[in-house]
Amino acid sequence: MNTVDQVQKAAELQKNAEDFANRQADPRSSASLVPMLVAGVVLTFGGMIAALAFTSVT
Repeated sequence: MNTVDQVQKAAELQKNAEDFANRQADPRSSASLVPMLVAGVVLTFGGMIAALAFTSVT
């Protein structure tokens, strides 16, 4: 592997890393939607359980 190949490979790796970072930062990216969905479901059920716990105490 010569120097030109190494430079091209390094440039491609950097471009891939930048693309990944940009996709993660986009809230409508499919890669970030799944964790948001899971967090929303967990928080919803946690809130429902907390509400039930507080209503049964009084």
